[in-house]
Amino acid sequence: MKILLVVDGSSYSEMATEALKALQPPSEAEITVMTVVPEHTFLGGVRLGALRGSTEARKKLQEAQQQRALELLQRTLQVLSASKVKAESLVRWGDPAKIILNVADKNRASLVVMGAKGLTSPLPLHLGSVAQTVMKHARASVLLVRKKIATINRVLLATDGSKYSDAVTRFLLDLPLPQQSQLIVITALQSHLAAFMKMPTLDLETNQELLANLQKAEESQAQRITAESEKQFQGKGYKTISLVIQGGAADSILKAAEEYDPEIIALGTKGLTGIESLLLGSVAERVARYAECSVLIGRAPR
Repeated sequence: MKILLVVDGSSYSEMATEALKALQPPSEAEITVMTVVPEHTFLGGVRLGALRGSTEARKKLQEAQQQRALELLQRTLQVLSASKVKAESLVRWGDPAKIILNVADKNRASLVVMGAKGLTSPLPLHLGSVAQTVMKHARASVLLVRKKIATINRVLLATDGSKYSDAVTRFLLDLPLPQQSQLIVITALQSHLAAFMKMPTLDLETNQELLANLQKAEESQAQRITAESEKQFQGKGYKTISLVIQGGAADSILKAAEEYDPEIIALGTKGLTGIESLLLGSVAERVARYAECSVLIGRAPR
């Protein structure tokens, strides 16, 4: 497994480093710790660095920035080495989101670990623009860290039986999670809402029996889906519980997270109703934006 840890010196990237330690990656994992020195291009190809004095002054500034980046990486490597996690370091210059995506793709990373916000993210924002771009476009799974994680005791896994939720299940099994982790497997029932949205001409009052049968069938499928997921994790020695909640998927996941207080919410990029052309489904984006804990957007392992 190849893991890319992105740091920028913010409190969120420090928490991302601690989260990687808590995941207890296997000794054979190939870990790269990267920081990106921001170098944005403006209208007409103008870069700020080109406007900062003489050539010698610009050179000194670049050298100072490079040195600070190397020092940041060295501190991060020391933190990881304390937990016997071996990693290599990498400094890149350019647009942070683009560089992260390019390096993750070039290295064929299975997982990108980064803070939900960075140094330049406005304080009121719950999700920074770089994190949001990486979450949407990465081909790897992405763990957006929002809180300090010392140990991983509970993971809330959202599943609906789609290929996307199957992918995040396989990813968690391949990771693997620390053995003490408990899996809380949740699926949401949306039969009444879906029926109304997809068939607005349906007279709900005169079709109560139809909707009741729909809900009964959906409940049966939900029990089957959660049971299958639980069985896979139980086979690996994890403790599990399952929940079937009536309501919208995103709201159900966020509500369950408030109740069970997991270190991580794990879900696929899209669900059964996901539009194939979209890079990220509305449920995944809403959960990543509003969850109070860290969120793992899982994709199929490479």
